[in-house]
Amino acid sequence: MGVNNILAVDTSSRVLSVAIGTRTSAVFESNLEGTPQHSEQLLGLIAEGLKDLGLKKHDLTHLIWGLGPGSFTGLRIGLSVLKGFSLGLKKRCFGVSSLDVIALGSGVINGDLIVCLDARREHLYVAQYRFQKGQVKKVLSDRLLSFDHFLSKLKPGMTLTGDAISSYGELIQKKKEEGISFLPQSFWYPKAHFMLKLLAEKHEWVEALTLRKMVPKYLRISEAEEKWSQKKHRRK
Repeated sequence: MGVNNILAVDTSSRVLSVAIGTRTSAVFESNLEGTPQHSEQLLGLIAEGLKDLGLKKHDLTHLIWGLGPGSFTGLRIGLSVLKGFSLGLKKRCFGVSSLDVIALGSGVINGDLIVCLDARREHLYVAQYRFQKGQVKKVLSDRLLSFDHFLSKLKPGMTLTGDAISSYGELIQKKKEEGISFLPQSFWYPKAHFMLKLLAEKHEWVEALTLRKMVPKYLRISEAEEKWSQKKHRRK
C-alpha cells in the first residue's frame, strides 16, 4: 500500500483523528482533543491535510475509517462522510476496529494488552491482544462486557488501556491489586496514523467496505432504544 495516497479517519472517541499518508511517505496527522465538534471540524481537517500535502481529493487512492465501537454520534458522523466520499470519489474503502487502532498505537512489545472503553451503564467495550517481540495477535474479539465479567478476565501482568480507566481504574486496582498496569491517557484513544500501518501490515484486521457495509460497529443498542425496549416490555 506504500505507493498510494491514503486518508484515515477515526471519529469514535472524544479525539477527532485524521491522517493522510502519501506516495512519497509524507504524512499529515491531526488529533483534536478536548471537546472537538466532529460534525463541524472533520471536513475542515481533511481539507487542511490535503492542502498541507499538496493533494486534491481525487488524488486519494484509499479511504480507511475506524468503525467503532465508541461514540454513537461520532461514528454516525464519520460514516456519513465516508459514504459521501465513496460516492463522490469512487475510491477503495476499508474499515477497521477502533479497538485495534488503539492496540497498535499502545507501544506494547511483550505481554497481554486489554483495550477497554467505557460503554456506560456499567458495561465496557473490550478486546484483548497478545504481544511477543513487537508482533501482535488478537486473542479476544471486540465485545460488550459487564464490569464484573470484565474483572473476571483480568490476570496478573496484564496491561490496560482505554478511557474505561478513567471510570473504573480505582475500582480495578482495589479488586485486582496483583500486577495490573495502566497505560497513560495519551494511549487511550485511536489515532488515525496507526490505521495507515494497519492497512499496510495487518490485512487480516482490515475489512474492505462496500456502501452497504459502511455501518458503525456499535455492539449495543443506544440508551434511548434500550429505554424504549424496556417500556414496550412493561406494557406487555
